[in-house]
Amino acid sequence: MAKMSKRRGEVRAFKSKKKKRITGKAGLIAAALIILVIAYFVMSGIKIIKLNQEKEEAEARKQELINRKEELMAEYENINSAQCIERLARRDLKLVKSDELLFILPDDTLKEKDNDQGEAEN
Repeated sequence: MAKMSKRRGEVRAFKSKKKKRITGKAGLIAAALIILVIAYFVMSGIKIIKLNQEKEEAEARKQELINRKEELMAEYENINSAQCIERLARRDLKLVKSDELLFILPDDTLKEKDNDQGEAEN
C-alpha cells in the first residue's frame, strides 16, 4: 500500500503491522491468569448476591419482630388495666365480689353428657 504525503509529495509505504502472538509457557500463564481473574469476579458476584438476599431476609425478620414487639406491648398495657386483672381473677382464680354468688359447674360432667347424647342419637 502506498500513500502520498501532502507536504513533500513523497510516496510512503505503510507496512502492515503483524500482531505478536503469545505462545508457549507465557501464553498458558497469561490465559490461566485471565481465567483466575474472571473466576474471582464471578465468585465475588455470587457472594454479593447471597449477602443481599440474607440482608433482605434479616430486614424482613426484623420487621416481623418489631410488629410482634408492638403487639406484646399493647397486650402488656391491656393486661395491666384494672378490667383485665378483674377478668383474669374471676376466670382463673374463681374470685367474686362480696355481693355475688359463684356457681361452679364440672367441666368433665358436661363434656361426658354431650358425648353420651351425641352417641345416643347416632
